[in-house]
Amino acid sequence: MLAPAVRFAHVILTAFGLAACAGVTAPDVNVPDSWQAAAPATGAEAAIPLDALWWQRFQSPELNQLIVEAVANNHDLKSAVFRVLQSESSAVVAGAALFPSVSAGLGASRSGRQDPGGGSTTSVGYQATLQASYQLDLFGEARNSAASAAKRLESSLYDRETVTITLVSSVITAYLQVLSARERQQYAADRLKNAEAILRLLETQRRVGTLSELELAQQRAALANQRATLPALRLAEQQSLHALAVLLGRNPQGFDVEARMLSDLALPAVAAGIPSTLLVRRPDLRRAESNLKAASFDVVAARAQRLPSIQLTASGGSASNALASLFTTGTFLYSLGASASEALFAGGRLQAQEQASRARYREVAENYQQAVISAFSDVEDALAAVGQNGQQYDLAREASTQADLANHLAELRYRAGAVDFQTVLNAQNGAFQSQESLVQSRLSRFTAVIGLTLALGGGWDGAVPDAPPLQAVYDPF
Repeated sequence: MLAPAVRFAHVILTAFGLAACAGVTAPDVNVPDSWQAAAPATGAEAAIPLDALWWQRFQSPELNQLIVEAVANNHDLKSAVFRVLQSESSAVVAGAALFPSVSAGLGASRSGRQDPGGGSTTSVGYQATLQASYQLDLFGEARNSAASAAKRLESSLYDRETVTITLVSSVITAYLQVLSARERQQYAADRLKNAEAILRLLETQRRVGTLSELELAQQRAALANQRATLPALRLAEQQSLHALAVLLGRNPQGFDVEARMLSDLALPAVAAGIPSTLLVRRPDLRRAESNLKAASFDVVAARAQRLPSIQLTASGGSASNALASLFTTGTFLYSLGASASEALFAGGRLQAQEQASRARYREVAENYQQAVISAFSDVEDALAAVGQNGQQYDLAREASTQADLANHLAELRYRAGAVDFQTVLNAQNGAFQSQESLVQSRLSRFTAVIGLTLALGGGWDGAVPDAPPLQAVYDPF
């Protein structure tokens, strides 16, 4: 039969072997060599790589100021900052297990005894102690728990970058929607003036008896339909303004922007780069990767909990009946100790914890692989949207030009008596619908570029962001 020391050594060596094989294997990621969609032309200049201030390519000082304000005041982004601070504090707590625990104490006591003969004795004692304990991290439980917490801190930092990028794109989108609604209102107002002029002409012709009531009613109906589009456009403008105000951290009451026309903005040109760089350029993928690494550290830490632990303790102090002589020579005492323990039976709890950690790792690994695939799909969709919307815009612009010309010629020929009024009505409706399609196509073109920028990581440089200062949590409530 093995001696106790030999048995303990055997357990230690076995535990080291088990800990060595407790690691996990990172999942493989299939990265395409190139993008399937052809690189689209999104602007007059050549496409250039994204940078952190990519929105300045819209050439709108007002938009630049709105984004600065949103990043400073948006409450969702501030919440993300405090999530980072929570993770940072958790990382400090987890890392504390790697260091010894030291405590100090000072005590005083007074006791008395009453003798049968009536006398009494009283004694006073003073004691000062200093204690230290340290658990040897032989199998890496503390190290891996600290590493897991550090990766979760990284994850929260990447999450903050994701929130920032999403916030910027949302501000730009809301701003463009405001301008698009205003542009559509302007075009609708211009068409309305033209339709009113035609109605006045028809009313004159009706008074002189050269026109029937049918044509007059048709034009009045067309005019009413055009007027009916204005309330919906005003509502779209107001709702977009309200959404933009909320993104800036403002109340919507009284909020407004100066710009009026979407066509006044420049269209940024965006270069997609190569697919492999997407893994480091998108903070949401880096966040998923950090969560995966944290889960792998959790597996090793859970495995280490099933292995023996060794605790070192040391204490020292001084005791005296007089406070003045508490720290004099001869009053000091000390003790040193070491203990080893291993859970022999825990009702399957430790094994179940390890199994849960491994299952959690597999779950996070599948989520990571799915996130990567979805990211590649996002870029392909965005590239296709930029290309197709660019073609659609070119065709819509040509259609609007020809519809305007047809409407102008139809009015001239009607005034000359060469065509009937139905031709004018058809041309008028065609010009109005073509112009609506052009404005909507212009907005879709801008939105597609924003979508591509967002899919490519929003100009993020891929560096691990700095954590905010912990002093922020000490601000008075």
